[in-house]
Amino acid sequence: MPDNFTPEFSRIVKTDEMVKGKEKITVEANEKERAALAKRFELVSIDSLRAELEVKTASNGEVTVRGPMNAEIVQSCVATLEPVPETVEDTVEVLFSPHVSEEDMPSNPDDLENLSEDELMALLEQPEPLVDGKIDLGEVVAQFLAVAMNPYPRKDDAELPESIQSEEEAEADKPNPFAQLAGLKEQLEKKK
Repeated sequence: MPDNFTPEFSRIVKTDEMVKGKEKITVEANEKERAALAKRFELVSIDSLRAELEVKTASNGEVTVRGPMNAEIVQSCVATLEPVPETVEDTVEVLFSPHVSEEDMPSNPDDLENLSEDELMALLEQPEPLVDGKIDLGEVVAQFLAVAMNPYPRKDDAELPESIQSEEEAEADKPNPFAQLAGLKEQLEKKK
């Protein structure tokens, strides 16, 4: 993400100031935050977004964030563009480590092109960087929502309009230009 990115739903937790090694934290997006996230994710609306997270700090400084996340969202049907409500439920689970720096992480998709499958899998299992002992739980929940929601929402009874044809149907309906020329040639010969 760009350096100037400001999350729409931000709940910063300072892990180095946590009194206990484990805390339960509930994060819930308000109406303004939900509207901004809906715009970011190109949704019709987000009617609720809530997560009940356990933030646990290990003796080596690593922090685990884990807990259920649920949301009520409305997306546009991919076939008809009609609203499609969806209940999204997922488990947030992320490991943050002060031993990983942001420089170790790829900064854009081009950085992933030349990696082998094993290298990509290792990257997926690598902890997220813990910078200055701060974690934005709101942004973590927003990212889990983005991954968990249906990427191709479709109403149960959605059908493509009759005016839309598949490529095969369009090809079959397309007149053969040579047949048209042959027909034109026949008409000219009849006039002679």
